[in-house]
Amino acid sequence: MVIAGEASGDLHGGHVLLELKKLRPDLEIFGTGGQLIESTGAHLYYRVEDLAVIGFIEVMKRYKYYKGIFDEMVSKLDEERPDAVFLVDYAGFNLRFAAEAKKRGIKVIFYIAPQVWAWKKNRIHKMKAFIDELIVLFPFEVDFFKENGMVAHCFGHPLLDIAKPSLDRKEFSQKWGLENQNKRISFLPGSRKNEILKHLPLLIQVVENLAIQRANLQFIFPLAPTVTREEVLPYFEGVKAEVQIVEQDTYNAVANSDFAVVASGTATLETAILQTPMLIFYKVSPLTYLIAKFILRIGDIGLPNIVARKKIVPELVQHSSPETMVKMILSYLEDRPKYQEVRDNLAQLKHDLGEEHAYANTAKFVASLLK
Repeated sequence: MVIAGEASGDLHGGHVLLELKKLRPDLEIFGTGGQLIESTGAHLYYRVEDLAVIGFIEVMKRYKYYKGIFDEMVSKLDEERPDAVFLVDYAGFNLRFAAEAKKRGIKVIFYIAPQVWAWKKNRIHKMKAFIDELIVLFPFEVDFFKENGMVAHCFGHPLLDIAKPSLDRKEFSQKWGLENQNKRISFLPGSRKNEILKHLPLLIQVVENLAIQRANLQFIFPLAPTVTREEVLPYFEGVKAEVQIVEQDTYNAVANSDFAVVASGTATLETAILQTPMLIFYKVSPLTYLIAKFILRIGDIGLPNIVARKKIVPELVQHSSPETMVKMILSYLEDRPKYQEVRDNLAQLKHDLGEEHAYANTAKFVASLLK
């Protein structure tokens, strides 16, 4: 049984399960996920589009809805009696689910550890009690969990295998009808519906301000797999700048951009691996922001900065005005040494993430647990 509740969980969990099916073709998979997990032949009761949300207040508003999904999936544990549950990230839901699986004597494999080094360190006690095997993505997490009395396994970061462009700048320009010589900026608003709602109007204001201040800039909006063109088109009605909405081509879009403006999340690490300098931003409800500010144990929210253990790319959280964002974007595009320093730091970060083939190695480990 697999539980993935977000686009990134479907991405990483799906690739591991595809590799696992090569090793164990007889494997039956069911649970929650998205397109990629479904491509393994899995039977999905709920999709990531039904589950993805972020923010304390946002979750509480739909508490009954998520509780209903939780209870139904627990009932599937009793009906199906799987040999193991494979829980992918989505900590708030999955740690509670781990407890239910453990209560039933079912092996619990947790893939992509909850970020207890950033907040809610007390969760480690639950993790020790309910998780049989913990698989992490960052080398520093192995040391962190060891210091806290828990064994964790790291097989490298999977994005090194998949965050790769297939087109060069000229080919990408021809495919999407863009001028090859112009400076190009990609805007990634996020993969969740509430992120689109909060972020897209802000990013459109940024685009309009940039278009007024600088000629010959190109603006690209690569959409996450969970977001459709139809969902975002109403936001672009009457926009006073030319934009290109790109579907199913995010890595090529980002890799062939001069700069990216990225909502905090997995996409920031993908952008770092693609070596594109970026501005990380994020907006949530005011109350969610105040709660997060109170409980977070780290200063930065962007994965590139967290993994590098220093601020290598700029961040603007909550109080991101279009004017501030425009000023910051232009300060990097127009200052070559500053721009190159970011690129150098991103290259070092990519090197520090380790070796490739993380999915295949993770699948081998999971297969060994199913014997």
